[in-house]
Amino acid sequence: MSEQLPDVRRPRLRQWRGDGRKRTLGGRWDKARVAEVLEEARAKKFSLADLAKLVYGTNAPTYRENARKHLPTQRSYMLGLMKPFVTEYGPRGIINSVKFYEKDNADDRDMLNAELNRLLHRNELSHDRYVKLCSVLSLPAS
Repeated sequence: MSEQLPDVRRPRLRQWRGDGRKRTLGGRWDKARVAEVLEEARAKKFSLADLAKLVYGTNAPTYRENARKHLPTQRSYMLGLMKPFVTEYGPRGIINSVKFYEKDNADDRDMLNAELNRLLHRNELSHDRYVKLCSVLSLPAS
């Protein structure tokens, strides 16, 4: 009797809608697709309006707020892949923009080091993972 292996459901990437500048994810946040876009445009700073436009197709206040809410899980996802992004904060801790981390850029290193310290002190990141990330990303551990 032959044993049949069950089908394993693998999550598929969301399909892009539209093309060129008008491509969107059709209103659903996909961490893999957003990570792909951030990595493709390494030097570009993405504002919340840019991310809302990319995912939802418009940058209305509701969608900018939704993009802001998705950034912590996006950060964790990308840190797990060892492809972090740096966050630029404005007054009172409001997120202005995000940018893919480039280890050659001194500003990016400083911003990512501050970000990891902040995550460590807020207990969003364990000390072991912090040390591992600092060693892999060539950052000084404090």
